[in-house]
Amino acid sequence: DWMEAHLPSHVAVFYRPEDIEPSRFELILCVSPQVPRFTETPMICYVPRALHLGIGLARQAGPTREVLTAIEETLKEQGIVPAAIASISTIDAKSEEPVVKALQKEYTVNFHTAEELASMEVPHPSPTVMKHMGTASVCEAAALLTAANSQLLLPKVKGANYTVAAAIDGGMMRRGHIEIVGAGPGDPELISVRGRRLLEKADLILYAGSLVPRELTHCAKPGATVLSSASMDLEEQFRVMKTFYDKGLFIVRLHTGDPCIYGAIQEQMNYFDQHGMSYHITPGISSFQAAAAALKSQFTIPEKVQSIILTRGEGRTPMPEREKLHLMARSQSTMCIFLSAGIAEQVQEELLQEYPKSTPVAVCYHLTWKDERIFRGELKDLAKIVKENKLTLTTMIVVGEAIGNREGLSRLYAHEFKHLFRK
Repeated sequence: DWMEAHLPSHVAVFYRPEDIEPSRFELILCVSPQVPRFTETPMICYVPRALHLGIGLARQAGPTREVLTAIEETLKEQGIVPAAIASISTIDAKSEEPVVKALQKEYTVNFHTAEELASMEVPHPSPTVMKHMGTASVCEAAALLTAANSQLLLPKVKGANYTVAAAIDGGMMRRGHIEIVGAGPGDPELISVRGRRLLEKADLILYAGSLVPRELTHCAKPGATVLSSASMDLEEQFRVMKTFYDKGLFIVRLHTGDPCIYGAIQEQMNYFDQHGMSYHITPGISSFQAAAAALKSQFTIPEKVQSIILTRGEGRTPMPEREKLHLMARSQSTMCIFLSAGIAEQVQEELLQEYPKSTPVAVCYHLTWKDERIFRGELKDLAKIVKENKLTLTTMIVVGEAIGNREGLSRLYAHEFKHLFRK
């Protein structure tokens, strides 16, 4: 990443040999277990020991030296040099074969059972191998199983009395990645340093357009694709991300606030898991934290309020019975209510079952956005505040005596705790 961000003007980076025009360059530095055939340009190759071979053998295949030579020639034709081989694998039924014994003198050789090999999906299953070995594949399945990879660098090549396939170690293979990033509450300066850096390197930014300001994507690198998902259903979103992922590219899925709070990422992660895709979550500042800052409030008060409840009212999506608002309100904690301005009357009715009518409320619209608006009042006027100001989406309701509270002394600064600060 650092190298790509600081490339000299005379250097270009490629991840697929077919993308390179050798005539453009005076020198090619290649880091790969497979050496490309560029004859017109000088090339220096750095060969990582990252390749796992799978081999299948006829019974008593031999002469041993001829079989080994034939396998080496097959690999050489594919640009694979011996220095790239991390291990060789085959079925355990072939552990006593002379060819295998010879290979063990030079390489780490792994053995897999027929049951283990049969669990792997391969591009070239063989009924004949299944008949004799109890698995539809030996060489391809062994390579994929040992490499912990689902893609072959070298699909099965069949010789006179052997088969060979190869896969790159899954942990070393450059592949696509999806980073789910919390955009923060809206202000582009409130995204994390890490989140901003990820946006700057992304090949695709897919952002929740109805909730995330487009300004957050203005740091995208030249050539990056920036798309709003506002008009896409989940299937379309998956299709776009997988297209970039399959090319080995880096994707940022940009969600509002912190993606783990009402972020709708569960379905996406389920899809990524099903397809064996690499992904990670970068947290963000939630709108409830932005609300506390905007209200200049500490949402916890010593000996009075020590809990913050993040919840929502019951709209089209039902709430679990034990999480109904009036039940959550019994603690009279500071309550931050998401996604509920459209049902403000219902919210007010439920909260009044437990909170006093005079309990402070704040209705916060577009927190940290340029058009941020905050309306304060008492709980008995909540629905009126929402209605009169025509507030619907991207609005948070905060309820509790912690709003604007300046009473009481934090025990941290009380006399009996002074010793904490003495040298």
